Amino acid sequence: MPSRPTIALLVAATLLLAGCAGAGNQVSANGGDGAEMAASAGDAGAQQAAPQPAESGGGDGGNGGSVAQADQLRQQRAIIKTGRMVVEVENFSTSRTAVADEARGMGGYVSDSNQQLHRTGDATWRTGYIVVRVPSEDYEAMQAAAAERGTVVSEETETKDVTDQLVDLEARLENLRQRRDRLRTFYSRANDTEELLRIEEQLSEVQGEIERLEAQRRSLEQRVAFSTLRIELREPAPGAGDIRTQYHQQSLVAVFLGSVEDVYVFGRATLVTAAAALPWLAVLAVPAIGARRLLRGRSLSLPSIRSSGSEAEAADAAETADGPSDATGAETDEVEAGAADGESRDDSG
Repeated sequence: MPSRPTIALLVAATLLLAGCAGAGNQVSANGGDGAEMAASAGDAGAQQAAPQPAESGGGDGGNGGSVAQADQLRQQRAIIKTGRMVVEVENFSTSRTAVADEARGMGGYVSDSNQQLHRTGDATWRTGYIVVRVPSEDYEAMQAAAAERGTVVSEETETKDVTDQLVDLEARLENLRQRRDRLRTFYSRANDTEELLRIEEQLSEVQGEIERLEAQRRSLEQRVAFSTLRIELREPAPGAGDIRTQYHQQSLVAVFLGSVEDVYVFGRATLVTAAAALPWLAVLAVPAIGARRLLRGRSLSLPSIRSSGSEAEAADAAETADGPSDATGAETDEVEAGAADGESRDDSG
């Protein structure tokens, strides 16, 4: 039978163990702070591991796969190719259809196209472009197929190496996935509502960032897999490519035929002008005829007025002429009478 001191020690040890267990349960019940610390530690680890994806692996098999994929990307060198060509063609519609069919035959597609109609007098011509996406290994073949449609005026190709961007994206995605897994573990162990909401919010943010980076990675991978080529097709403008030779160097037959054509054009232009002028002549003929008749009526009335006026003037002139002659005659008679009286007086004297 144990002694009393031994029993007292056993009771004290039992109470001490019970107190430690209660403290452990309290810490487990209030583990929200620990989850936040773990999440923040995961964030710090992700920020430190993003620039150096090879050191974030540790002994984890998933990180080892990420490192291997990063090394493979560095060896393959992800290159984005974009090009532009300007080609003069005889027929815009036929050439555009042929280029589109060629791109589809290579496993590509048409991403954009445009055309414009130009007009100068009776002459028309078309210009435009077509943008095709073809597998990167068929990029040069697509350029050669477009060059066969006509005369290449200009051609250029740009390349962009995005290998480092893809490696960086892959490393960041791997770290975010690890953080998501840790948060899910904390979420499953949490037994406090406030803590559950906090972890769920962090999980949502991490998942959104993962989806955004994955979309960015897919876009880069697609641009690497399919190169972009913009082909501008131009029909020659009328008269733009004609080079005139000197007049004395031209062929006699060509000069004669050109002269005949000029005569034909002049005659046809004259007939067209006459046909266009006939309706206007018909419309203007009516007021012209009316004005002519009005002027003729006025010209007939003016001579009669002028003749009556001339007769009146003649009569006045005659009266004027008769008046002075009678006065002169009277004066003459008076002078003769005075002379006779004087002679008679002389005789009587």
